[in-house]
Amino acid sequence: MADDEGAAYWEGVYGQPIHVYSQERVGPKGELERMNDDEYAAYVRQKMWEKTHQGLLEERAQREERRKQKEHDVKEAARLRSEMEKILRKGEERRAKKGWKERWNMYTKTWEVWDGTPEGMVWPVRSGRREDIEAGTVKEFYVMGIDPVEVGEMEFLARLKDERVRWHPDKIQQRLGGRVDQALMRDVTTVFQIVDKLWTDTRSKQTARAQ
Repeated sequence: MADDEGAAYWEGVYGQPIHVYSQERVGPKGELERMNDDEYAAYVRQKMWEKTHQGLLEERAQREERRKQKEHDVKEAARLRSEMEKILRKGEERRAKKGWKERWNMYTKTWEVWDGTPEGMVWPVRSGRREDIEAGTVKEFYVMGIDPVEVGEMEFLARLKDERVRWHPDKIQQRLGGRVDQALMRDVTTVFQIVDKLWTDTRSKQTARAQ
């Protein structure tokens, strides 16, 4: 009963529930001694501090755990997003490669059945239109359409060599039967020069690597 009354008293002093701890302590010689009021008050304060300190440590540990979990969740979300973007990019690349391959096949098949007229000519650009002829679009068409990474550099050079023959101004003029205006021949010559430079540059790089 006395312990309960004491706890009630200290609860009023500290403004919070007080646990009743045993007033017995081990003395220097191992004998049981009774605490006086001041010692008991100090004992209770120590226990309360230990309990509060432990609570603070646990709360700090929980905050740290939540912080680590949040960092993990953010990193995991970033990883999943990166993987998804990579998958989407690969899908887009596959579709793009498929589109270029289809365009290249259409280009070569059209030339196989060419009727020998200027109107029936298909130009080596993605659109196939004569007005889109320029160095960048022609080079892109051959690199993306043939794909030297897929077919290999030797095959790439072989196909460029065929294109050099196809677009040689004398060859085109011969196949058109002499019915060629200057503007058309200027564009044919432009294509030939672009193809020839691409073929020459690729061959030079290959030779340099072999040395």
